[in-house]
Amino acid sequence: MSLLVQTLSINERQSILDAVKCIESGNLQIAFVTTDDMLLLGVVTNGDVRRYLLQGGQTDLPVTACMNRQFRAAHSGATREELLKIFDLGYTAIPGLDADGRLVEVYTRQMAASAEAPVLARARAPVRMSFCGGGADLTYFFIDHPAAVLSCTVGLYAHATLIPRGDRQIRIFSEDLGREEHYGSLPALLAANEKSLLATIVAVIKPKYGFDLYLRSDFPVGSGLGGSSAATIASIAAFNELRQDRWSTYEIAELAFQAERLCFGIAGGWQDQYASAFGGFNLIEFENQRNLVHPIRLEEAIRNELESCLVLCDTGISHDSGRLHELQREEIEAESSQNELLSASVALCRRMHRYLVRGELRDFGLCLDEAWQLKKQFSSAISHGRLDTIYEAAIKAGALGGKLLGAGGGGFFLFYVQPQDRQRVVHAVRAQGCQAQNFRFESSGVTSWRTKI
Repeated sequence: MSLLVQTLSINERQSILDAVKCIESGNLQIAFVTTDDMLLLGVVTNGDVRRYLLQGGQTDLPVTACMNRQFRAAHSGATREELLKIFDLGYTAIPGLDADGRLVEVYTRQMAASAEAPVLARARAPVRMSFCGGGADLTYFFIDHPAAVLSCTVGLYAHATLIPRGDRQIRIFSEDLGREEHYGSLPALLAANEKSLLATIVAVIKPKYGFDLYLRSDFPVGSGLGGSSAATIASIAAFNELRQDRWSTYEIAELAFQAERLCFGIAGGWQDQYASAFGGFNLIEFENQRNLVHPIRLEEAIRNELESCLVLCDTGISHDSGRLHELQREEIEAESSQNELLSASVALCRRMHRYLVRGELRDFGLCLDEAWQLKKQFSSAISHGRLDTIYEAAIKAGALGGKLLGAGGGGFFLFYVQPQDRQRVVHAVRAQGCQAQNFRFESSGVTSWRTKI
């Protein structure tokens, strides 16, 4: 029982004079008449007492003689909205009753705001679909040669949930890998010899509190969609949600590159982190001094038509993008012809950008084939017999062009197909043991929010 209930309640057997004393003891000028077990029978105010006495009533009679039985009450736990509406009708105090009609609370116009509740942070980051320029985003190339990548994001996400703890423990759960990691504190995590990618992200951020971190994805591991970068971006964004001085989108992407490429050691370029962080269609330029993300504004008709003409195909073959990027780096350093191939890829990227913006999608689709033919020359590990067979089957069925997403070796194929040929292409890739994956373009990048625990 609250102190206000104790102060303002009076037993039904007490006198009217006792009620006056109860009313005058507080500044709400009201008393609540209850039974022995706190059932609310009525309310009494100074006005009720005055009217009763003017009619010849006696102050030594029970308070029930002058109480008002027609009172307004609220259920215990009523929402602020409900209470404000009652107060706005002119009431200064509202009795709060339990399910049996017992007085358990008295609400006033000075009711406090709800106490601050613990919160958790959530974030999701989309994967990217790269059209052209992949490989040119490797530092070993663009440190001396300006580079560009054309990509977009699709509605397949990595999801992160961050729940702060009251102690210093750190627990990390990866649903995709079926892996759990437990550390007694941040120093224990930092001292660990072998860390997962998620633990490496924590080591880079160095949060000052304990937490539980959960990660899950809408896509398979080794898909070629930049999934590890999406997971990294989502995890960093969840921590960012709880910061007072939040990192910018560029800073989130750069922290992700640091954690994934430099600290955890997955070889690769820069495009995945920027694409997942910024979202939408982008031309991303790389150079020695600064990387820049240029958003592409597409007419709605162009965007819808492109979405209708692309077929995303899961080969079911997983790949190790890090190892493929290591091989490409070795070949770049060993052969000057690699630089020529990458420069040709950048030139093609800029041409595809122009086609895309102008809505010249047939030419854009044909360029996907050029991009694939260039990509296969980067390394002998990018394609193999089965992948070539899948590609040839799709082209024979009517696809104008296509390319393997990601570093190569497996993952997802992307084909450009006119609507009238779509069904034949889907049947052709299914006959090769592949599965067409429905998707929608995603215009937003990483998003984060917080909610009460």
